[in-house]
Amino acid sequence: MVFEFFKASAGQSTVESVQHQLVQMLRDGLVVYDEAMDALFGAGKSKETKRSIKSTDREINLAEQDVRRDLMMHVSVQDAVDLPLVLAYMSVVKDVERVGDYAKNVYDLVKYGEDFSGAADLAELTHYRNAVAGLIEEAAAVFESSDSDRAAALIAKADGFLDEYDARVRAAYNYDGPASQAVARALYYRYLKRITSHVMNLMTALVMPIDRLDYYDEAKDDRVPPQ
Repeated sequence: MVFEFFKASAGQSTVESVQHQLVQMLRDGLVVYDEAMDALFGAGKSKETKRSIKSTDREINLAEQDVRRDLMMHVSVQDAVDLPLVLAYMSVVKDVERVGDYAKNVYDLVKYGEDFSGAADLAELTHYRNAVAGLIEEAAAVFESSDSDRAAALIAKADGFLDEYDARVRAAYNYDGPASQAVARALYYRYLKRITSHVMNLMTALVMPIDRLDYYDEAKDDRVPPQ
């Protein structure tokens, strides 16, 4: 909704440039995610993986700055600017950057010595790993095409995962294995929840008005209904 209006009211060059940068940031976040998950699920830590993750994360951070500079340039050179729409871009670029940050946090579990490859609950851990990778990949495609129908469907699917993550964090309290493995699972599902929430927040830009961006950053019981 926000971006469709922006396309109708602003120059295409600004829209296309910012949109392309956001999509690339999200895809770079998926690269970090995949590398961190590969390490956690058996590949282990290495200097090469650490270097690649840090380098890609730095590119994401620099792209975030580029987006903000482009937006400020847009504000400074346009005679008439719809400030709420510029703020919308400012909001969602942080969500995209956070996807990479939480993906990077997954690699911290590897640095702490965790390895899921031989886990008794490997199938479940792998299921959610793949589910979130699919969410990130689909979100990039949806945002690139500005498809509001697909965005709404993706939000609904992702929203269903949030309760599942919470249930698995609670289950970590009763985990039968070593305490370190319980902590690793609690953090793992917490990171997946945050990545999912930030993907959903990005999608809100396609289906919600400006005042309801970041709607999915809150727990379901704490979400403020539309006025």
